[in-house]
Amino acid sequence: MSEEFHTFEESLKEFLTEEQSDSYSSRNANFYKYNNLRIYMDPKKNKTPHFIIRIGISEAIYSISQGEKISGSLGPDERAIRRWLDRYFTRMDFLSLTWKKNMKPKPVTMRDDLDD
Repeated sequence: MSEEFHTFEESLKEFLTEEQSDSYSSRNANFYKYNNLRIYMDPKKNKTPHFIIRIGISEAIYSISQGEKISGSLGPDERAIRRWLDRYFTRMDFLSLTWKKNMKPKPVTMRDDLDD
């Protein structure tokens, strides 16, 4: 399952990098900016099935069932993330399966290297 989350994160990073790029040099700068992008789940934050996108110190919570933002803000990246969700959300069935499997009240990270 974590490989799917890693692919999910990488897909968003690549999309944001492409959206923000206007030349080859800015592409590298933008990829570095999104290197700290994380996607995870935390039932303590919200009991509704959700996933959280964090970029730096900004984060937003999105509904798994609809892909709509529940709370938070990602600043100027929010429009691009909305476009990414509109394109890819129908392929994210694994999110609801993961939520059901991990309803324990501890954060579920999307990458193995973040697991405790």
